[in-house]
Amino acid sequence: MKKLQVTITLEMDIPDDWTLVDHPDGGPVLSVDDGRYMYMSFLPMFTDSLEPDSDWTSDRADMLVVQVLDKIQYEKVEMKIVAD
Repeated sequence: MKKLQVTITLEMDIPDDWTLVDHPDGGPVLSVDDGRYMYMSFLPMFTDSLEPDSDWTSDRADMLVVQVLDKIQYEKVEMKIVAD
């Protein structure tokens, strides 16, 4: 078996009233509108085509999604708000 290491860097503009808070589950989350909280995490995306502009989805009804998620040994998510 081989190991796959994925590094994802994401920057996004957020409204001024969104803030980072510590969730009781142990991680930072964004406090967004309407009293909801958003966590950023890995989500596998799938397509059945190698053609340009393929349709990608994370919604699969088969066991592949479960198998992929079960293989994740470690995930580290860091979020911080930075000034422009």
